Amino acid sequence: MKIAQAVLFLVMILMATSCNAEITGTVVDAETGESIEGAVVLVEWTITKGMPGMSYSESYEVKEALTDKEGRVSISGVMNPFTHRDLTIYKKGYVAWNSAFIFPDYKKRTDFKWQPGYVFKLDKFKPEYNYNAHWAFIMDSVVSGPLEKKKLMMNAVKWEEDKAFEERRKKDSK
Repeated sequence: MKIAQAVLFLVMILMATSCNAEITGTVVDAETGESIEGAVVLVEWTITKGMPGMSYSESYEVKEALTDKEGRVSISGVMNPFTHRDLTIYKKGYVAWNSAFIFPDYKKRTDFKWQPGYVFKLDKFKPEYNYNAHWAFIMDSVVSGPLEKKKLMMNAVKWEEDKAFEERRKKDSK
């Protein structure tokens, strides 16, 4: 029995330390490989609540940071093995990067695995893209939890909201 308890204790320690691991990475331009300074990196941890068949996700913790001159970012982790992490990165002029889905077609992201030092590649926003659709993509990624904890992101995307509104106004006036 002592061996089983020791193994269980070791597994719990490993789970806890991996959940508390610092999130580090570098944000670069996908085409040039150059570092992107000032990109907003938002991580939201959610926890599932409720009963089976009637469960829902609730925001557990939100943290934001800006990339430095070398495009690097570091965010301290959350120590709870029962949480799920979502990450969104945004910089004006680029397509928002999300750990779950890819813009513009909302394909499920399969090329990302949480690991220290990950290189996040942001694509430039193309003229054929739609600001309204991009704004919706960003909001789908960041609106689930308390917006007051997402000030950096909300301030960064304000201009995009204005572009989306302008696009809708032009479309409606035709």
